[in-house]
Amino acid sequence: MKLKKYVIGLVGILLVIAISCDSDELSNPTLTDQDLTVYFWGEGDNIKGIAWDGYDVLIGETLDLRLQVSPATDTSVQWVDDATGEVVSTSLEYTYAPTEEESRRINFIATRSSGYEVIIPFNFRGTLDGFSSVINQWQSLLIPNGTQTGTFTFEFDVIPSKDIIDGVVGVLDGIATTYSNNSCIFRFNGAGKIDAYNASGYAAENDLTYHGGVTYHVRMEIDATTMLYDVFVTEAGGSEVVIAQDYGFRRQITHLDYWSMVAGNFNIADPGTHRVFNVVFTTHTQNEAPVFIPVSDALMPEGQSLEVEIEAVDPLGGNIRLEAMNLPRFATFVDNGFGQGVVTFNPYDNCGGCDLGVYDIHIVATNNSESTDLNFNLEVLDPFAAFDVPVDLADATIWGNGAVDPNWTQLFGGKVNAGIGGEDHVVGVMPFALPDVPAGKKVKSAELTVNVTANNSWVAVEYDVYAIASRGVAEVLPTDFYVGAYDADPNGTAIQQGLIVNGAGTGEFVMDAPSGINLADYMNTEYANGAVMGDFMFIRINSNRGDMPTWAHLQFDSGQVAATAPVLTVTLEDI
Repeated sequence: MKLKKYVIGLVGILLVIAISCDSDELSNPTLTDQDLTVYFWGEGDNIKGIAWDGYDVLIGETLDLRLQVSPATDTSVQWVDDATGEVVSTSLEYTYAPTEEESRRINFIATRSSGYEVIIPFNFRGTLDGFSSVINQWQSLLIPNGTQTGTFTFEFDVIPSKDIIDGVVGVLDGIATTYSNNSCIFRFNGAGKIDAYNASGYAAENDLTYHGGVTYHVRMEIDATTMLYDVFVTEAGGSEVVIAQDYGFRRQITHLDYWSMVAGNFNIADPGTHRVFNVVFTTHTQNEAPVFIPVSDALMPEGQSLEVEIEAVDPLGGNIRLEAMNLPRFATFVDNGFGQGVVTFNPYDNCGGCDLGVYDIHIVATNNSESTDLNFNLEVLDPFAAFDVPVDLADATIWGNGAVDPNWTQLFGGKVNAGIGGEDHVVGVMPFALPDVPAGKKVKSAELTVNVTANNSWVAVEYDVYAIASRGVAEVLPTDFYVGAYDADPNGTAIQQGLIVNGAGTGEFVMDAPSGINLADYMNTEYANGAVMGDFMFIRINSNRGDMPTWAHLQFDSGQVAATAPVLTVTLEDI
Protein backbone atom coordinates (compact mmCIF):
# COMPACT_ATOMS: atom_id res chain seq x y z
CA MET A 1 0.00 0.00 0.00
CA LYS A 2 1.32 3.44 -0.95
CA LEU A 3 1.04 5.37 2.35
CA LYS A 4 2.59 8.70 3.20
CA LYS A 5 2.55 9.85 6.80
CA TYR A 6 2.92 13.49 7.71
CA VAL A 7 2.81 15.45 11.01
CA ILE A 8 0.96 18.73 11.48
CA GLY A 9 1.29 20.91 14.61
CA LEU A 10 -1.70 21.03 16.93
CA VAL A 11 -2.39 23.06 20.05
CA GLY A 12 -3.54 20.43 22.44
CA ILE A 13 -2.58 19.01 25.78
CA LEU A 14 -2.37 15.48 26.99
CA LEU A 15 -1.86 15.43 30.67
CA VAL A 16 0.54 12.75 31.72
CA ILE A 17 1.06 12.36 35.39
CA ALA A 18 4.43 11.06 36.35
CA ILE A 19 4.01 7.99 38.33
CA SER A 20 6.45 7.63 41.14
CA CYS A 21 7.09 4.50 43.00
CA ASP A 22 8.35 4.28 46.53
CA SER A 23 11.38 2.07 46.51
CA ASP A 24 10.13 0.46 49.69
CA GLU A 25 6.65 -0.34 48.26
CA LEU A 26 6.03 -3.18 45.83
CA SER A 27 2.35 -2.34 45.18
CA ASN A 28 1.03 -0.45 42.10
CA PRO A 29 0.79 3.35 42.40
CA THR A 30 -2.60 4.97 42.98
CA LEU A 31 -4.09 6.67 39.85
CA THR A 32 -5.79 10.03 39.99
CA ASP A 33 -9.00 10.87 38.08
CA GLN A 34 -6.90 12.70 35.44
CA ASP A 35 -4.41 9.94 34.73
CA LEU A 36 -5.00 8.88 31.10
CA THR A 37 -2.40 7.75 28.55
CA VAL A 38 -2.90 6.84 24.87
CA TYR A 39 -0.48 4.63 22.89
CA PHE A 40 -0.23 3.17 19.38
CA TRP A 41 -0.72 -0.57 19.75
CA GLY A 42 2.56 -2.35 20.28
CA GLU A 43 4.48 0.90 20.79
CA GLY A 44 5.50 1.97 24.26
CA ASP A 45 5.61 5.72 23.66
CA ASN A 46 2.76 7.87 24.89
CA ILE A 47 1.10 9.92 22.11
CA LYS A 48 2.18 13.40 23.09
CA GLY A 49 -0.18 16.32 22.94
CA ILE A 50 2.13 18.53 20.87
CA ALA A 51 1.24 17.01 17.48
CA TRP A 52 -1.32 14.95 15.66
CA ASP A 53 -0.90 12.48 12.84
CA GLY A 54 -2.19 12.69 9.26
CA TYR A 55 -2.24 10.10 6.48
CA ASP A 56 -2.60 10.02 2.68
CA VAL A 57 -4.38 6.86 1.55
CA LEU A 58 -4.90 5.86 -2.08
CA ILE A 59 -8.48 5.34 -3.14
CA GLY A 60 -9.19 1.61 -3.12
CA GLU A 61 -6.67 0.90 -0.36
CA THR A 62 -7.14 0.86 3.44
CA LEU A 63 -5.34 2.11 6.54
CA ASP A 64 -5.83 0.32 9.87
CA LEU A 65 -5.07 2.21 13.11
CA ARG A 66 -5.05 0.52 16.50
CA LEU A 67 -4.53 2.28 19.82
CA GLN A 68 -4.38 1.33 23.47
CA VAL A 69 -5.25 3.35 26.57
CA SER A 70 -4.23 3.24 30.19
CA PRO A 71 -6.03 2.72 32.44
CA ALA A 72 -8.18 0.47 30.26
CA THR A 73 -10.69 -0.69 32.87
CA ASP A 74 -12.69 2.52 33.33
CA THR A 75 -11.97 4.28 30.00
CA SER A 76 -14.42 4.42 27.04
CA VAL A 77 -13.30 5.35 23.53
CA GLN A 78 -14.87 6.55 20.26
CA TRP A 79 -13.78 7.93 16.89
CA VAL A 80 -15.86 10.97 15.85
CA ASP A 81 -16.05 12.72 12.44
CA ASP A 82 -15.05 16.31 13.21
CA ALA A 83 -17.26 17.79 10.46
CA THR A 84 -20.48 15.87 11.09
CA GLY A 85 -20.19 14.68 14.68
CA GLU A 86 -20.87 11.10 13.54
CA VAL A 87 -19.37 8.35 15.70
CA VAL A 88 -17.56 6.10 13.20
CA SER A 89 -16.11 3.57 15.71
CA THR A 90 -16.35 2.77 19.42
CA SER A 91 -13.35 0.47 19.63
CA LEU A 92 -9.63 1.06 19.84
CA GLU A 93 -9.41 0.26 16.10
CA TYR A 94 -10.34 2.42 13.11
CA THR A 95 -10.10 1.58 9.41
CA TYR A 96 -9.98 4.34 6.78
CA ALA A 97 -10.95 3.18 3.26
CA PRO A 98 -11.56 6.16 0.92
CA THR A 99 -13.75 5.77 -2.16
CA GLU A 100 -13.23 9.30 -3.50
CA GLU A 101 -10.86 12.21 -3.21
CA GLU A 102 -11.51 13.84 0.16
CA SER A 103 -10.09 15.21 3.39
CA ARG A 104 -11.50 14.06 6.73
CA ARG A 105 -10.60 14.89 10.32
CA ILE A 106 -11.44 12.12 12.81
CA ASN A 107 -11.09 12.77 16.53
CA PHE A 108 -10.12 9.90 18.84
CA ILE A 109 -11.79 10.60 22.21
CA ALA A 110 -10.83 8.62 25.34
CA THR A 111 -12.99 9.31 28.43
CA ARG A 112 -12.40 8.19 32.04
CA SER A 113 -15.38 7.28 34.25
CA SER A 114 -14.62 10.46 36.16
CA GLY A 115 -15.50 12.46 33.00
CA TYR A 116 -11.93 13.44 32.21
CA GLU A 117 -11.18 13.00 28.48
CA VAL A 118 -8.30 13.23 26.03
CA ILE A 119 -8.95 14.18 22.39
CA ILE A 120 -6.41 13.28 19.69
CA PRO A 121 -7.26 14.44 16.15
CA PHE A 122 -6.20 12.44 13.08
CA ASN A 123 -6.34 13.81 9.52
CA PHE A 124 -7.02 11.48 6.59
CA ARG A 125 -6.86 12.28 2.87
CA GLY A 126 -8.27 10.03 0.19
CA THR A 127 -6.09 10.47 -2.89
CA LEU A 128 -5.58 9.03 -6.34
CA ASP A 129 -2.17 8.02 -7.57
CA GLY A 130 -0.59 10.56 -9.92
CA PHE A 131 -1.82 14.06 -10.76
CA SER A 132 -5.26 15.64 -11.02
CA SER A 133 -5.89 18.43 -13.54
CA VAL A 134 -7.10 21.79 -12.32
CA ILE A 135 -9.59 24.00 -14.19
CA ASN A 136 -7.72 26.72 -16.13
CA GLN A 137 -4.56 26.16 -14.08
CA TRP A 138 -1.56 24.65 -15.85
CA GLN A 139 0.65 22.14 -14.08
CA SER A 140 4.16 21.55 -15.48
CA LEU A 141 6.39 18.71 -14.30
CA LEU A 142 10.01 18.00 -15.22
CA ILE A 143 10.70 15.01 -17.43
CA PRO A 144 12.61 12.74 -15.03
CA ASN A 145 15.06 11.59 -17.75
CA GLY A 146 16.20 15.17 -18.34
CA THR A 147 15.93 17.26 -21.50
CA GLN A 148 14.95 15.15 -24.53
CA THR A 149 16.56 16.08 -27.84
CA GLY A 150 16.13 12.84 -29.79
CA THR A 151 13.57 10.02 -29.76
CA PHE A 152 11.69 8.98 -26.63
CA THR A 153 8.45 7.41 -25.42
CA PHE A 154 6.02 9.10 -23.04
CA GLU A 155 3.48 6.69 -21.54
CA PHE A 156 0.78 7.31 -18.97
CA ASP A 157 -2.64 6.20 -17.81
CA VAL A 158 -5.42 8.76 -17.71
CA ILE A 159 -9.02 8.80 -16.46
CA PRO A 160 -11.53 11.50 -17.48
CA SER A 161 -13.93 12.41 -14.68
CA LYS A 162 -16.96 12.50 -17.01
CA ASP A 163 -18.00 11.86 -20.60
CA ILE A 164 -17.51 15.41 -21.91
CA ILE A 165 -14.49 17.41 -20.73
CA ASP A 166 -11.71 19.55 -22.19
CA GLY A 167 -8.52 18.00 -20.86
CA VAL A 168 -5.02 17.91 -22.34
CA VAL A 169 -1.64 16.39 -21.59
CA GLY A 170 1.29 18.04 -23.36
CA VAL A 171 5.05 17.88 -23.77
CA LEU A 172 7.03 21.09 -24.08
CA ASP A 173 10.12 23.16 -23.41
CA GLY A 174 9.74 25.12 -20.17
CA ILE A 175 6.69 25.95 -18.07
CA ALA A 176 3.25 25.91 -19.71
CA THR A 177 0.99 28.92 -19.37
CA THR A 178 -1.13 28.32 -22.48
CA TYR A 179 -1.88 25.58 -25.02
CA SER A 180 0.48 26.98 -27.67
CA ASN A 181 3.49 26.47 -25.35
CA ASN A 182 3.21 22.73 -25.96
CA SER A 183 4.87 20.89 -28.82
CA CYS A 184 2.86 17.64 -28.49
CA ILE A 185 -0.73 17.54 -27.21
CA PHE A 186 -3.05 14.64 -26.33
CA ARG A 187 -6.65 15.78 -25.73
CA PHE A 188 -10.04 14.69 -24.45
CA ASN A 189 -12.06 17.12 -26.58
CA GLY A 190 -15.40 18.79 -25.91
CA ALA A 191 -17.13 16.58 -28.48
CA GLY A 192 -16.38 13.44 -26.46
CA LYS A 193 -13.55 12.24 -28.72
CA ILE A 194 -9.81 11.74 -28.31
CA ASP A 195 -7.53 13.69 -30.63
CA ALA A 196 -4.06 15.26 -30.89
CA TYR A 197 -2.55 18.45 -32.28
CA ASN A 198 -1.07 18.30 -35.78
CA ALA A 199 1.06 21.36 -36.66
CA SER A 200 -1.84 23.80 -36.99
CA GLY A 201 -4.95 22.13 -35.58
CA TYR A 202 -6.43 19.15 -33.77
CA ALA A 203 -7.01 15.93 -35.70
CA ALA A 204 -7.31 12.16 -35.24
CA GLU A 205 -6.45 9.23 -37.49
CA ASN A 206 -9.28 7.17 -36.01
CA ASP A 207 -12.53 7.91 -34.18
CA LEU A 208 -12.33 7.04 -30.47
CA THR A 209 -15.04 8.09 -27.99
CA TYR A 210 -13.99 8.36 -24.34
CA HIS A 211 -16.11 7.79 -21.22
CA GLY A 212 -15.91 9.13 -17.69
CA GLY A 213 -14.30 6.82 -15.14
CA VAL A 214 -12.65 4.62 -17.78
CA THR A 215 -8.85 4.21 -17.80
CA TYR A 216 -6.98 4.92 -21.05
CA HIS A 217 -3.36 4.01 -21.60
CA VAL A 218 -1.62 6.57 -23.81
CA ARG A 219 1.67 5.97 -25.62
CA MET A 220 3.33 8.92 -27.34
CA GLU A 221 6.32 8.19 -29.58
CA ILE A 222 8.13 11.51 -29.94
CA ASP A 223 11.01 12.53 -32.20
CA ALA A 224 12.36 15.94 -31.18
CA THR A 225 14.83 15.81 -34.08
CA THR A 226 12.19 15.75 -36.81
CA MET A 227 9.58 17.44 -34.59
CA LEU A 228 7.06 14.69 -35.32
CA TYR A 229 5.14 12.39 -32.97
CA ASP A 230 2.67 9.50 -32.87
CA VAL A 231 -0.10 8.85 -30.34
CA PHE A 232 -1.58 5.44 -29.53
CA VAL A 233 -4.48 4.95 -27.07
CA THR A 234 -5.75 1.76 -25.46
CA GLU A 235 -9.05 1.79 -23.60
CA ALA A 236 -9.16 -0.56 -20.61
CA GLY A 237 -10.03 -4.00 -21.97
CA GLY A 238 -9.69 -2.85 -25.59
CA SER A 239 -7.16 -2.78 -28.40
CA GLU A 240 -4.65 -0.05 -29.20
CA VAL A 241 -5.97 2.70 -31.51
CA VAL A 242 -3.81 5.00 -33.62
CA ILE A 243 -4.76 8.63 -32.92
CA ALA A 244 -1.77 10.46 -34.42
CA GLN A 245 0.78 9.37 -37.02
CA ASP A 246 3.69 11.68 -37.86
CA TYR A 247 1.88 14.72 -36.46
CA GLY A 248 3.87 17.94 -36.52
CA PHE A 249 4.86 19.77 -33.34
CA ARG A 250 2.62 22.70 -32.43
CA ARG A 251 5.62 24.62 -31.09
CA GLN A 252 8.57 23.90 -33.35
CA ILE A 253 11.41 23.21 -30.92
CA THR A 254 13.92 20.40 -30.63
CA HIS A 255 14.49 20.18 -26.87
CA LEU A 256 11.72 19.13 -24.50
CA ASP A 257 12.08 19.07 -20.73
CA TYR A 258 8.58 19.28 -19.21
CA TRP A 259 5.21 17.64 -19.50
CA SER A 260 2.01 19.49 -18.63
CA MET A 261 -1.70 19.13 -18.01
CA VAL A 262 -4.77 21.34 -17.67
CA ALA A 263 -8.56 21.13 -17.77
CA GLY A 264 -10.48 23.81 -19.66
CA ASN A 265 -13.79 25.32 -18.61
CA PHE A 266 -15.62 25.16 -21.95
CA ASN A 267 -18.58 23.86 -19.90
CA ILE A 268 -18.53 26.36 -17.03
CA ALA A 269 -21.31 24.69 -15.04
CA ASP A 270 -19.62 21.28 -14.97
CA PRO A 271 -16.23 21.31 -16.75
CA GLY A 272 -14.77 18.06 -15.41
CA THR A 273 -11.12 17.11 -14.93
CA HIS A 274 -8.79 14.18 -15.59
CA ARG A 275 -6.26 12.18 -13.59
CA VAL A 276 -2.83 11.19 -14.99
CA PHE A 277 -0.82 8.42 -13.34
CA ASN A 278 1.74 5.69 -14.05
CA VAL A 279 3.86 8.23 -15.94
CA VAL A 280 6.91 6.69 -17.64
CA PHE A 281 9.49 8.32 -19.93
CA THR A 282 11.87 6.12 -21.94
CA THR A 283 14.78 7.76 -23.76
CA HIS A 284 15.85 5.98 -26.97
CA THR A 285 18.32 8.39 -28.56
CA GLN A 286 19.66 11.87 -27.87
CA ASN A 287 20.62 14.31 -30.59
CA GLU A 288 23.41 16.88 -30.68
CA ALA A 289 23.25 17.86 -34.36
CA PRO A 290 21.38 20.97 -35.57
CA VAL A 291 17.81 20.43 -36.72
CA PHE A 292 16.21 22.29 -39.64
CA ILE A 293 12.63 23.53 -39.69
CA PRO A 294 11.25 21.69 -42.77
CA VAL A 295 11.08 23.62 -46.06
CA SER A 296 8.64 22.64 -48.82
CA ASP A 297 9.61 22.44 -52.47
CA ALA A 298 9.01 25.75 -54.26
CA LEU A 299 7.54 26.72 -57.64
CA MET A 300 8.04 30.10 -59.30
CA PRO A 301 7.78 31.62 -62.78
CA GLU A 302 10.90 33.09 -64.33
CA GLY A 303 11.17 36.86 -64.09
CA GLN A 304 9.79 36.92 -60.54
CA SER A 305 11.47 37.07 -57.11
CA LEU A 306 11.05 34.54 -54.32
CA GLU A 307 12.44 34.48 -50.77
CA VAL A 308 12.66 31.23 -48.79
CA GLU A 309 13.34 31.49 -45.06
CA ILE A 310 15.75 28.98 -43.56
CA GLU A 311 15.88 28.13 -39.86
CA ALA A 312 17.86 25.57 -37.89
CA VAL A 313 17.97 25.06 -34.14
CA ASP A 314 20.54 23.48 -31.85
CA PRO A 315 18.94 20.94 -29.49
CA LEU A 316 21.45 21.94 -26.81
CA GLY A 317 21.06 25.66 -27.34
CA GLY A 318 24.40 26.35 -29.01
CA ASN A 319 25.28 28.66 -31.88
CA ILE A 320 24.74 27.57 -35.51
CA ARG A 321 26.46 28.57 -38.75
CA LEU A 322 24.49 28.25 -42.02
CA GLU A 323 26.01 27.79 -45.47
CA ALA A 324 24.37 27.41 -48.90
CA MET A 325 26.08 24.97 -51.28
CA ASN A 326 26.08 25.15 -55.11
CA LEU A 327 23.28 27.68 -55.50
CA PRO A 328 22.10 28.48 -59.06
CA ARG A 329 23.53 31.70 -60.49
CA PHE A 330 20.28 33.60 -59.91
CA ALA A 331 20.18 32.81 -56.15
CA THR A 332 21.80 34.46 -53.13
CA PHE A 333 21.93 33.39 -49.48
CA VAL A 334 22.30 35.52 -46.35
CA ASP A 335 23.07 34.01 -42.94
CA ASN A 336 21.35 36.28 -40.42
CA GLY A 337 22.82 34.48 -37.42
CA PHE A 338 21.14 32.51 -34.64
CA GLY A 339 20.39 29.70 -37.09
CA GLN A 340 18.32 31.86 -39.45
CA GLY A 341 18.90 32.83 -43.06
CA VAL A 342 17.16 33.69 -46.34
CA VAL A 343 17.63 32.33 -49.87
CA THR A 344 16.52 34.79 -52.58
CA PHE A 345 15.78 33.58 -56.13
CA ASN A 346 15.63 35.96 -59.13
CA PRO A 347 15.55 33.89 -62.35
CA TYR A 348 15.88 35.89 -65.58
CA ASP A 349 12.92 36.42 -67.92
CA ASN A 350 14.82 37.65 -70.99
CA CYS A 351 17.31 34.88 -71.62
CA GLY A 352 15.20 32.59 -73.76
CA GLY A 353 14.22 30.32 -70.87
CA CYS A 354 17.84 29.80 -69.73
CA ASP A 355 16.83 29.48 -66.05
CA LEU A 356 13.88 27.12 -66.52
CA GLY A 357 14.15 23.78 -64.75
CA VAL A 358 14.40 22.07 -61.38
CA TYR A 359 17.19 22.94 -58.94
CA ASP A 360 18.32 21.05 -55.84
CA ILE A 361 18.95 23.59 -53.07
CA HIS A 362 21.40 22.41 -50.41
CA ILE A 363 21.88 24.20 -47.06
CA VAL A 364 24.26 23.03 -44.29
CA ALA A 365 23.88 23.90 -40.58
CA THR A 366 26.91 23.40 -38.33
CA ASN A 367 27.26 23.74 -34.56
CA ASN A 368 30.36 23.15 -32.45
CA SER A 369 30.51 19.44 -33.21
CA GLU A 370 28.11 18.28 -35.95
CA SER A 371 26.47 19.28 -39.22
CA THR A 372 23.02 18.70 -40.74
CA ASP A 373 21.90 18.98 -44.38
CA LEU A 374 18.68 20.51 -45.71
CA ASN A 375 17.60 19.81 -49.31
CA PHE A 376 14.59 21.12 -51.19
CA ASN A 377 13.71 21.64 -54.84
CA LEU A 378 13.05 24.88 -56.66
CA GLU A 379 11.28 24.64 -60.02
CA VAL A 380 11.40 27.65 -62.36
CA LEU A 381 8.44 27.65 -64.72
CA ASP A 382 7.69 29.29 -68.02
CA PRO A 383 4.97 31.76 -66.98
CA PHE A 384 3.23 31.18 -70.30
CA ALA A 385 3.27 27.38 -70.18
CA ALA A 386 0.13 25.51 -69.20
CA PHE A 387 -0.04 24.27 -65.62
CA ASP A 388 -2.62 22.21 -63.78
CA VAL A 389 -4.61 23.26 -60.72
CA PRO A 390 -6.05 20.11 -59.06
CA VAL A 391 -9.42 20.05 -57.35
CA ASP A 392 -9.51 20.25 -53.55
CA LEU A 393 -10.57 16.62 -53.11
CA ALA A 394 -11.43 16.94 -49.43
CA ASP A 395 -14.20 19.42 -50.19
CA ALA A 396 -15.48 18.37 -53.63
CA THR A 397 -19.09 17.77 -52.69
CA ILE A 398 -22.34 16.26 -53.91
CA TRP A 399 -25.22 18.61 -53.18
CA GLY A 400 -28.95 18.17 -53.06
CA ASN A 401 -31.08 20.91 -51.56
CA GLY A 402 -28.18 21.90 -49.33
CA ALA A 403 -27.47 18.45 -47.90
CA VAL A 404 -24.28 16.44 -48.23
CA ASP A 405 -24.24 12.68 -48.69
CA PRO A 406 -20.91 11.38 -47.33
CA ASN A 407 -21.56 7.87 -48.64
CA TRP A 408 -20.97 8.72 -52.31
CA THR A 409 -17.36 8.66 -53.49
CA GLN A 410 -18.06 10.24 -56.85
CA LEU A 411 -19.75 13.43 -57.99
CA PHE A 412 -23.16 13.45 -59.67
CA GLY A 413 -25.34 15.61 -61.82
CA GLY A 414 -28.88 14.93 -62.93
CA LYS A 415 -32.07 13.58 -61.37
CA VAL A 416 -31.33 10.38 -59.51
CA ASN A 417 -34.18 8.06 -58.69
CA ALA A 418 -34.79 7.12 -55.06
CA GLY A 419 -33.63 3.56 -55.56
CA ILE A 420 -30.16 4.73 -56.55
CA GLY A 421 -29.56 7.37 -53.93
CA GLY A 422 -32.47 9.75 -53.68
CA GLU A 423 -33.75 12.46 -56.00
CA ASP A 424 -31.70 15.21 -54.41
CA HIS A 425 -28.22 14.11 -55.54
CA VAL A 426 -28.05 16.35 -58.56
CA VAL A 427 -25.06 18.71 -58.39
CA GLY A 428 -21.27 18.33 -58.25
CA VAL A 429 -19.39 21.34 -56.78
CA MET A 430 -15.59 21.47 -56.97
CA PRO A 431 -13.25 23.95 -55.22
CA PHE A 432 -10.01 24.93 -56.98
CA ALA A 433 -7.29 26.95 -55.23
CA LEU A 434 -6.57 30.05 -57.29
CA PRO A 435 -2.98 29.99 -58.63
CA ASP A 436 -0.46 32.80 -58.28
CA VAL A 437 -0.66 35.29 -61.14
CA PRO A 438 2.45 37.50 -61.01
CA ALA A 439 2.26 41.24 -61.52
CA GLY A 440 2.07 42.13 -65.19
CA LYS A 441 0.41 38.82 -66.09
CA LYS A 442 -3.18 37.63 -66.48
CA VAL A 443 -4.97 34.35 -67.17
CA LYS A 444 -4.92 33.53 -70.87
CA SER A 445 -6.91 30.28 -70.81
CA ALA A 446 -8.60 28.02 -68.26
CA GLU A 447 -10.05 24.64 -69.17
CA LEU A 448 -11.84 22.13 -66.97
CA THR A 449 -11.30 18.41 -67.55
CA VAL A 450 -13.47 15.75 -65.90
CA ASN A 451 -13.46 11.99 -66.25
CA VAL A 452 -17.00 10.66 -66.74
CA THR A 453 -17.48 7.15 -65.36
CA ALA A 454 -21.24 6.76 -66.01
CA ASN A 455 -23.88 8.59 -68.06
CA ASN A 456 -27.37 7.13 -67.84
CA SER A 457 -30.70 8.72 -68.66
CA TRP A 458 -34.16 8.05 -70.08
CA VAL A 459 -34.56 11.54 -71.51
CA ALA A 460 -32.41 14.08 -73.32
CA VAL A 461 -30.40 16.04 -70.75
CA GLU A 462 -27.52 18.51 -70.86
CA TYR A 463 -24.98 19.07 -68.10
CA ASP A 464 -23.82 22.68 -67.77
CA VAL A 465 -20.77 24.36 -66.21
CA TYR A 466 -20.96 27.32 -63.82
CA ALA A 467 -18.33 29.34 -61.95
CA ILE A 468 -19.05 30.52 -58.39
CA ALA A 469 -17.29 33.50 -56.79
CA SER A 470 -14.08 32.76 -54.90
CA ARG A 471 -13.88 32.50 -51.11
CA GLY A 472 -11.11 32.10 -48.55
CA VAL A 473 -12.02 28.51 -47.62
CA ALA A 474 -12.90 25.43 -49.66
CA GLU A 475 -16.21 24.76 -47.92
CA VAL A 476 -19.16 24.32 -50.28
CA LEU A 477 -22.27 26.29 -49.26
CA PRO A 478 -26.00 25.62 -49.74
CA THR A 479 -26.18 28.67 -52.02
CA ASP A 480 -23.87 26.82 -54.45
CA PHE A 481 -26.73 24.39 -55.18
CA TYR A 482 -28.87 25.08 -58.27
CA VAL A 483 -31.39 23.16 -60.43
CA GLY A 484 -32.93 25.77 -62.74
CA ALA A 485 -32.60 26.83 -66.35
CA TYR A 486 -29.20 27.63 -67.85
CA ASP A 487 -27.78 31.10 -67.08
CA ALA A 488 -30.50 31.91 -64.54
CA ASP A 489 -28.61 31.21 -61.31
CA PRO A 490 -28.18 34.46 -59.28
CA ASN A 491 -25.23 32.95 -57.36
CA GLY A 492 -23.26 31.50 -60.26
CA THR A 493 -21.94 32.57 -63.65
CA ALA A 494 -22.79 30.34 -66.61
CA ILE A 495 -19.61 29.20 -68.38
CA GLN A 496 -20.66 26.47 -70.82
CA GLN A 497 -24.00 24.96 -71.73
CA GLY A 498 -24.06 21.30 -72.65
CA LEU A 499 -20.50 20.32 -71.71
CA ILE A 500 -21.84 16.76 -71.58
CA VAL A 501 -25.04 15.81 -73.42
CA ASN A 502 -27.34 12.82 -73.38
CA GLY A 503 -25.89 9.87 -75.22
CA ALA A 504 -22.28 10.91 -74.73
CA GLY A 505 -19.96 8.11 -73.71
CA THR A 506 -17.65 7.89 -70.74
CA GLY A 507 -14.10 9.19 -70.52
CA GLU A 508 -12.54 12.68 -70.51
CA PHE A 509 -14.57 15.80 -71.24
CA VAL A 510 -12.81 19.13 -71.67
CA MET A 511 -14.56 22.46 -71.33
CA ASP A 512 -13.20 23.73 -74.66
CA ALA A 513 -16.18 25.48 -76.31
CA PRO A 514 -17.69 27.91 -73.79
CA SER A 515 -21.02 29.38 -74.80
CA GLY A 516 -21.11 31.79 -71.85
CA ILE A 517 -18.38 34.00 -70.45
CA ASN A 518 -14.85 32.74 -70.99
CA LEU A 519 -13.56 31.15 -67.75
CA ALA A 520 -10.20 32.91 -68.14
CA ASP A 521 -11.98 36.27 -68.26
CA TYR A 522 -14.02 35.26 -65.21
CA MET A 523 -10.84 34.42 -63.27
CA ASN A 524 -9.20 37.72 -64.23
CA THR A 525 -12.29 39.53 -62.94
CA GLU A 526 -12.00 37.62 -59.68
CA TYR A 527 -8.36 38.73 -59.28
CA ALA A 528 -9.35 42.30 -60.11
CA ASN A 529 -12.02 42.14 -57.38
CA GLY A 530 -9.46 41.21 -54.73
CA ALA A 531 -9.09 37.43 -54.99
CA VAL A 532 -5.56 36.23 -54.23
CA MET A 533 -3.51 33.07 -54.48
CA GLY A 534 -4.90 30.50 -52.05
CA ASP A 535 -8.52 31.62 -52.28
CA PHE A 536 -10.91 29.04 -53.75
CA MET A 537 -12.95 29.39 -56.93
CA PHE A 538 -15.83 26.92 -57.27
CA ILE A 539 -16.86 25.17 -60.49
CA ARG A 540 -20.20 23.38 -60.62
CA ILE A 541 -21.62 20.83 -63.05
CA ASN A 542 -25.40 20.37 -63.03
CA SER A 543 -28.44 19.83 -65.21
CA ASN A 544 -31.81 21.56 -65.25
CA ARG A 545 -33.43 18.92 -63.09
CA GLY A 546 -36.79 20.67 -62.98
CA ASP A 547 -37.44 19.89 -66.67
CA MET A 548 -36.73 16.17 -66.34
CA PRO A 549 -39.81 13.87 -66.13
CA THR A 550 -37.83 10.88 -64.93
CA TRP A 551 -34.46 9.92 -63.58
CA ALA A 552 -31.02 10.38 -65.09
CA HIS A 553 -27.59 10.71 -63.64
CA LEU A 554 -24.08 11.64 -64.61
CA GLN A 555 -21.18 10.34 -62.54
CA PHE A 556 -17.65 11.66 -62.75
CA ASP A 557 -14.54 10.91 -60.75
CA SER A 558 -14.16 12.97 -57.58
CA GLY A 559 -10.58 12.00 -56.97
CA GLN A 560 -10.79 8.48 -55.59
CA VAL A 561 -8.45 7.74 -58.51
CA ALA A 562 -6.06 10.68 -58.43
CA ALA A 563 -4.98 10.30 -62.06
CA THR A 564 -8.53 10.96 -63.26
CA ALA A 565 -9.62 13.59 -60.75
CA PRO A 566 -11.04 16.85 -62.12
CA VAL A 567 -8.34 19.34 -63.06
CA LEU A 568 -8.24 22.96 -64.16
CA THR A 569 -5.52 23.72 -66.75
CA VAL A 570 -4.36 27.35 -66.81
CA THR A 571 -2.01 29.42 -68.99
CA LEU A 572 -0.87 33.02 -68.47
CA GLU A 573 0.03 35.92 -70.73
CA ASP A 574 1.31 39.48 -70.42
CA ILE A 575 -1.25 42.15 -69.71
